[in-house]
Amino acid sequence: PVLLLSMYISWNNTLNSKRNFLRVLLNDWNYYALCQLAHTDELTQLNNRRQFMQMAEKTIQKWPKYNLACLLMFDIDFFKKINDTYGHDVGDEVLRILAEISRQEMRYTDVLARFGGEEFILLFPNTSTVKALNIAERCRIAIAEMRFFTATDQPFSVSASFGISSSDHANEPHVVISQADQALYAIKAAGRNQVKVFSDLG
Repeated sequence: PVLLLSMYISWNNTLNSKRNFLRVLLNDWNYYALCQLAHTDELTQLNNRRQFMQMAEKTIQKWPKYNLACLLMFDIDFFKKINDTYGHDVGDEVLRILAEISRQEMRYTDVLARFGGEEFILLFPNTSTVKALNIAERCRIAIAEMRFFTATDQPFSVSASFGISSSDHANEPHVVISQADQALYAIKAAGRNQVKVFSDLG
């Protein structure tokens, strides 16, 4: 009886240890999953606006004037017309594909996010305006050359407009974002499907 009791206690302790291990593992996984949901845009799986702002604030304030950070903001031209003409499912697919195109053009250190609606934003640490301009132009061309399809497999194309700003003109994230936004809307007024740098607005 003593041996059986000892074996039972040992087995029970082992079982409890396994349960505790699994409980800790599940709690860690749930915490990670909740963090991902809080920081990730569900449709594109990019960083969401909140996460981007946190990362941008750290990055822009980190780099001194001689080691610039650039910010790129872009959105899809006439996106509402795409939704109205082809449906929101097709519009969502356009957003997902554009997110993937942007991922392919960005570097490991760059920060990409869906900023809201059809608007995307990229932060380029340690990057000159000329380099950011080149990346934006590659993205613009890749988007313009991509063929999308309706629910009935009819092809169509889209274009995007890009605005660029630099921490050379400001070191506060909301100011740099506002400057990129001004460049973007200058393009909208000038005909869309272009790249514009804030410092060139005059």
